[in-house]
Amino acid sequence: MPIAPFAQTTTAGFVVEGKIKAVPDNTLVMLSGFTGTDTIAKAKVVNGTFILKGKLLSPDVHLLTFPSLNKRIVVFMGNDHVNITGDSASFADVKVTGSPTNYEYEEFIYHIKPLNDFVDYYRTQVQAATSKSYRDSVSIMLNTAYNIYEQSVEQFIARKRNSPVAALLLAYSYDTDPNKDVMLLQRRFNLLSGDALKSQFAANITQVLAADKIGAVGTKAPDFVQNDTTGKPVSLAQFKGKYVLVDFWASWCRPCRAENPNVVAAYNAFKAKNFTILSVSLDQRKDNWVYAINADGLTWNHVSDLQYWSNAVAKQYHVESIPTNFLVDPSGTIIAKNLRGEELAQRLSELVK
Repeated sequence: MPIAPFAQTTTAGFVVEGKIKAVPDNTLVMLSGFTGTDTIAKAKVVNGTFILKGKLLSPDVHLLTFPSLNKRIVVFMGNDHVNITGDSASFADVKVTGSPTNYEYEEFIYHIKPLNDFVDYYRTQVQAATSKSYRDSVSIMLNTAYNIYEQSVEQFIARKRNSPVAALLLAYSYDTDPNKDVMLLQRRFNLLSGDALKSQFAANITQVLAADKIGAVGTKAPDFVQNDTTGKPVSLAQFKGKYVLVDFWASWCRPCRAENPNVVAAYNAFKAKNFTILSVSLDQRKDNWVYAINADGLTWNHVSDLQYWSNAVAKQYHVESIPTNFLVDPSGTIIAKNLRGEELAQRLSELVK
């Protein structure tokens, strides 16, 4: 099917006319947003047909739902005159016409998504390969399929940067990417404009990008408050004006305990030069936490809510492994992350005089 060019919607509102022969009279039909929690329009089937009318702010993805039949149809539409036709009770032959954005959605479904299905297939074959020769052969197929898919994604976004389907494709390409390349996501998102940025997929991408920036070098360190070993609240903000190493660790974490001597050495070397450490523990038992602090000679400020991986500050900073640390400058900006061994002392020697 040729892909219709993206067109501006009218201000008169939308009309959805449906005729699906397998749907009995008096069946309720509802048009909603993609979450299905809102109802934009509803009608009942009369003489095998139904008509829905209303007005949308901009083109986006919608659901046409038949609750009593447990069926639904995904429709990308704006204020268009849309026709829904079909014969089968399974809805397998349903056709949607009249919506330029739905033609773009069909391009995604029938041309671009299958390319990623090939990528997934060859990736599975590589992982399951039992010989080097077969793995090498399938790896070539994987790289070829991946390059074709990525080129198709890039070309679609370049051609349809105003379309909400471009935002859908961008979200899909990120969700199915095992590497979760946020930099690529940001670069492609920067290409979107117009109705693409008004879609729910763009809103979801914005949340992903915002979350990724938390804890990133060059951003402000989120403030937090937790209790120290005596139950006294301690905040990151109270150390503003100093270089602060926010260090995530736990008494049960062997790599953390192995790294502690390096942290102690750096603290002792620079504690009199406008530097301190605020450690956040992912411990569950206070006695183990306090014992490790004393045993390792960690003579700086320590906080924890003793909630293990559910520690509120760890979740706030999106910490997924420990040890993890963030070096914060006197203005409260993160200037380095995960400094290990001699790297920490070397960086501090450059900064702290």
